[in-house]
Amino acid sequence: MSYVDTSIIVAALDPSDSRSRDATKILEEETYKVISELTILELASVLSRKWKLLSDIADRLGLDRGLTIIAIILYLIRRFNLRYRGIKTQSKTTPLGRIYKPIADAVEIASTLNLRALDLLHISYIKLLREEDEPIHKLITADKDFQTVKDYLEKNLGIHLSILE
Repeated sequence: MSYVDTSIIVAALDPSDSRSRDATKILEEETYKVISELTILELASVLSRKWKLLSDIADRLGLDRGLTIIAIILYLIRRFNLRYRGIKTQSKTTPLGRIYKPIADAVEIASTLNLRALDLLHISYIKLLREEDEPIHKLITADKDFQTVKDYLEKNLGIHLSILE
């Protein structure tokens, strides 16, 4: 049961990435794969910056760019049998006020982990999804920055780290 970081999907989609074949193989062979709304947002961001590709696909499908991004993401979810899971508990009361729970948890672990914001959010989603009984035991990523928090993931969350080299 794995949480799939956006970087592994992006690597699979980019034929110029030397890891593309291995990333695709992982996505095809791994059985239970979870993504979060953060993964969907990051995919939308990556796709929106691929202007020529997006325009070509939009023209072929007869859709505008926004609907084309959604269509591509839906295709990727089905193609790789990804399971989108949202967070049920929406907000958390903090000294700063009510904050969206994944962000609040990411803020709490920021001082411990020293990662970029999006990486902190992925860890927050893993933690929260596990608390909501999602059987995640592995983080699959192509992002080497996660190597710095491998011990934290294993000791505090029971998550094995799998980094595509």
